[in-house]
Amino acid sequence: MKPCSLHLALLTLLAGFLPHLHPAAAGEGKGLDLPATAVFEPGQNRFDGEILELKRGRGATLGWYLLAERDEEVRVSIEYTCEAPINQAYQLSFDGKDAFWDVVPTSGEDSSQAELGVFRVRAGLPILVLLVPPSGTTYPHPVRFRRLVVEGETPGNLALLPPPEEPTAPDASPGFGQRLAALHPALAATDLRDESLTLRISGMALRGPAELLMTTWDGDLFSLDLDAQPDDGPPPFRRLAQGLSEPMGLAVHEGRVFVTEKNEATELIDSTGDGLFDTYRCLSHDWPCTMDYHEYLFGAVVKDGQLHFAASVGMAARGKDNYQAPLRGSVFRVDIETGATELVAGGLRTPDGMGLGPGGILLVTDNQGEWLPANKLVHVSEGDFYNFRAIPPWHPLDRPEATPPAVWLPQGEIAASPTEPIPAPKSWGPYAGHILFGDNAFGGIQRVFLEEVEGALQGAAFPFSQGFRHLLHRFVFTEDGDLYAGGIARGKDEEFIHRVSGLTRIRYTGAPVFEPLAARLFANGLEIELTLPLAEGEGWNPGAYHVSQWGYQPTQTYGGQKVRHRRAEVRSATVSSDRRRVFLELPGLVAGEVVHVRLSDKLRGAGGEQLWAGDLWYTVNRIPADRSGAVAAAPAGAIEPGAEFFRHSKGDAGRVLFQSYCAACHSLDGTKLAGPGLRGIVGAKRTVLDPASGEKREIVADADYLRESILEPNALLAEGYPENLMPPIGAILTSSQIDDLVDYLIRATSE
Repeated sequence: MKPCSLHLALLTLLAGFLPHLHPAAAGEGKGLDLPATAVFEPGQNRFDGEILELKRGRGATLGWYLLAERDEEVRVSIEYTCEAPINQAYQLSFDGKDAFWDVVPTSGEDSSQAELGVFRVRAGLPILVLLVPPSGTTYPHPVRFRRLVVEGETPGNLALLPPPEEPTAPDASPGFGQRLAALHPALAATDLRDESLTLRISGMALRGPAELLMTTWDGDLFSLDLDAQPDDGPPPFRRLAQGLSEPMGLAVHEGRVFVTEKNEATELIDSTGDGLFDTYRCLSHDWPCTMDYHEYLFGAVVKDGQLHFAASVGMAARGKDNYQAPLRGSVFRVDIETGATELVAGGLRTPDGMGLGPGGILLVTDNQGEWLPANKLVHVSEGDFYNFRAIPPWHPLDRPEATPPAVWLPQGEIAASPTEPIPAPKSWGPYAGHILFGDNAFGGIQRVFLEEVEGALQGAAFPFSQGFRHLLHRFVFTEDGDLYAGGIARGKDEEFIHRVSGLTRIRYTGAPVFEPLAARLFANGLEIELTLPLAEGEGWNPGAYHVSQWGYQPTQTYGGQKVRHRRAEVRSATVSSDRRRVFLELPGLVAGEVVHVRLSDKLRGAGGEQLWAGDLWYTVNRIPADRSGAVAAAPAGAIEPGAEFFRHSKGDAGRVLFQSYCAACHSLDGTKLAGPGLRGIVGAKRTVLDPASGEKREIVADADYLRESILEPNALLAEGYPENLMPPIGAILTSSQIDDLVDYLIRATSE
């Protein structure tokens, strides 16, 4: 009997695990030990023999992979000692199911055992078990951890697998593993600036076809007549209101103007008719708030007579006690007439973008961090929970299994701080209906194609354009298809903030560009639609597509590792008769995972065109059971045996990591950005501040300093820069990746 495709897919996946099966791990007993010595990455914690002394959670990946031959329930317990209480719970994530362990102090030096929960193992795919300490706090006393014990009912059912090796990525270039470096060939951009103003644009909306309203971070509301822009000189910005408190959303509905401020939904009213807003009507403030610097009300969308927006969570307390004011991370709606406020959804972290998608659905972008292993585009549905958690009191919509995003946006690959999503209009040709979004750190505009599969929204993210002066934050399309984009920046460098904040007009020119346009999922693979036809005979070779796949397992520490990250088999590639589509036969599809495809830059269009970009990330929420892609034999001569489409050069990994995670804030050439410049840093003296003691001291920057700055950005702050400006990217990088990044920085900053 011929094996089914699912069975073959499992064999392919397990091939990377089974040859390295621990000899002692597949015994005949009902229990299985997960020793501390076998964790993926201890972070900044230290071993004392076979015991791991846990003081820090951030950057530690205390995980193991298991394999089960049959489904059954198992009990998980921990062996440990701890001399004193700690104020936060540990998380046990077992194949995506969470339990929380309040550490009970032990007496003496003898180990104690505590039960952590009962879970169900399933046969087939490797199971990831994670023990996640609290992420931010350093404890004076450690939890001395020896092992987890997993006990089932079936002897010999469970085996311990070693961590899989991450697949080697091909050499990268802009649009092919690296962030794009230029403006999209079908776009034209114009900066609309008054150099006497620093416009950190936090909200945008049209009032009529030609009046653009803009709020700024500094609390102003400006108006711009789009029909009265001069050929030369600054645009005629007019201030209509001031004194707003951190307004991060703006909406206009039937001529009425609504703003979301720090902790209030507000209607702005011109009671005298002079064009200036003189009355600020509090529409609602029916949710708790603190003065935490990171508590905002993001976005403002009026739908069905109700103002929708999202409340971000606080950050100052995250490293201390993991506490949030109730209802933070929620989507709210407020009746614009009565002010009646309703809770729509919860579990968001930094939802710095809200917009209406196809059919009027509500879309929100969220930023990577605690409980978010990657950025994401969320389709907001009533009563949903999107996984951000804090210590009790729990969010009223909190539940063990969160609603998955429509599309994952992998950190450093396609996004870092995604902003407002907005659908492209019909005048944007092939991109009409696609969701565009900006990014405050990654920069540029990216693009998402959505499709509905068996009732679930999912789709693919594509790199679209860089090459803008401003870090684009909010968007408005005019009736004729012009895109107005407002930029914003954070940090302490006023020159940098002024330079990258402001207004940009973007026009679609209609110029043909050769690139992947859309991706559609089938039961047996992924179809990639192109904007232009391939050259005759091109695209049939499976070797022209580098495909990998992985899942995500959210944890309470910052970011997250890719789960079961592996190279995917491309069994065949079939080109459609019009040469505008390529179907990749992928036998290893798994629901809940991301499929990354990189097309070779050697592929050519029918007119000899080179690909503008070759990456896409498809989120598989559902696999269609009744829709299969057509597979055909390649024409004679279409597949050249042994053809090399990708190179794998040693030393490229550090450069790609820098471009993905660091280049948005740190320059190598002296250009001022949000973070300190790195030119000539190695061997140079630098004044740093220790926030814990408040003391300044002078150090010589070396490899150890670079490593510490990556692992713990707040440990030694560069003079003049605040805490929490840099995300703790060390928490999501492996030790080998940090080594590659430090080695690259030493080379690049010394040249």
